Amino acid sequence: MRHTWVSGEGGRLSGVVSVKCCAAPTVWQVDYLQAGDEEHCIALLDMVSTAAAKLEVRKLFLRLPTASPLIDGARRAGFSCYTKDYLYRYVGERGQRAAEAPEPYLLRPKSRSDEYGLFDLYNAAVPLPVRTAEGMTLKEWQESREQGSWMVQHKEFVLLFRSHPSPLPNEGSLVGWLRVNAARGTGCFNIMFHQLEEERLECLVNYGLMCLDGKSPIFCVVSAFQGRLKGLLEGSGFEQVAEYATLMQEVAVRVSEPEVIPMRA
Repeated sequence: MRHTWVSGEGGRLSGVVSVKCCAAPTVWQVDYLQAGDEEHCIALLDMVSTAAAKLEVRKLFLRLPTASPLIDGARRAGFSCYTKDYLYRYVGERGQRAAEAPEPYLLRPKSRSDEYGLFDLYNAAVPLPVRTAEGMTLKEWQESREQGSWMVQHKEFVLLFRSHPSPLPNEGSLVGWLRVNAARGTGCFNIMFHQLEEERLECLVNYGLMCLDGKSPIFCVVSAFQGRLKGLLEGSGFEQVAEYATLMQEVAVRVSEPEVIPMRA
């Protein structure tokens, strides 16, 4: 579901803001914000917050370029920055790259039964300030994950560490997660991992590129705390093209006051 608001002054359009639901309707992602100045930015985001409170939305997320003049307005409107993201574009040579996970690892499509293992990986790989913003419980984290549109082809894969050979595809410790999105010829992927050697991490990068073969451009989104992944990308044909501030606002949901009803004797 999408909601859009506009602001105007003197008969002219001065700003637009649009939001979409994340994986649950109680969490919104502000995915478009255009305002002529800081005051119009604040007014637009206040409209969003007011509507969110009425609809019992708990959190609002917003991503802006770090050089955006609207960041101060977003902060004044109640948003706080909790991390940064970096956008990398692949400029290397096309062709086959080693994407098969070496033993004792197994790379396979994600299944529903992986959710608890993914949450364990999230707790191990993601710093506390980011988890506080995006979700401290499994339910909160699931609700805050971004939801793709019907126009986006979406695939997910998990990397398992198997301490001993097993014919069971779900057996092993979940140590990596790859999400791949493709739309209109463009591809993008992101990775979550914990304590992976460079060879195993490179396998996830190569598999992301393989899934997006034929797409151009291809991007990878890297969080500020993923320093090892940044270093690997920069040595593997990627270049950084953008830097974003990721912000969040806790929405004050109105709670109805209890009504006192006299009890008859």
